[in-house]
Amino acid sequence: MAAFKFRLASVLRYRERVKQQKQCEIDGLIAARMLVETEIRALERELEHAAEAVTGEAGQLFTVMQLRLYGDYAQHLATRIKDREGALKQCEESIVLKRRELVEAMRAVKALEQLRARLEAKFRREQNVEEQKSTDEIGQRKFADPETRKKIPY
Repeated sequence: MAAFKFRLASVLRYRERVKQQKQCEIDGLIAARMLVETEIRALERELEHAAEAVTGEAGQLFTVMQLRLYGDYAQHLATRIKDREGALKQCEESIVLKRRELVEAMRAVKALEQLRARLEAKFRREQNVEEQKSTDEIGQRKFADPETRKKIPY
């Protein structure tokens, strides 16, 4: 019995590699998003600690310079948090786009796999028909006289 060869196997392998590449890109973007989220949380904690330091003890007096430094530091942290939130939003948009691309790549692979399955089933049916014909022919030869090509009586 002959082996089935899918003529578009190289295209299928290429599309699977593209799909894997898209998945790796999404994984990288998700890791970047998680990193940005941890940075945001760290900055928010740092801002809270700075606020606690200023409001620390009741009756404690601060100089104008200390309050100005705290204000500048808090403003700087707030700006960094907004920048990181912008980067987070950009990461999420990129993830959404990459997921769409991944879905398209998965559809392309699935379509080729279905085509391969249909062609393989058709090939197997044709092979079975050929095998059936050859066994039928063998069965007819067994009961025929090779010289006269007529059936031999029992």
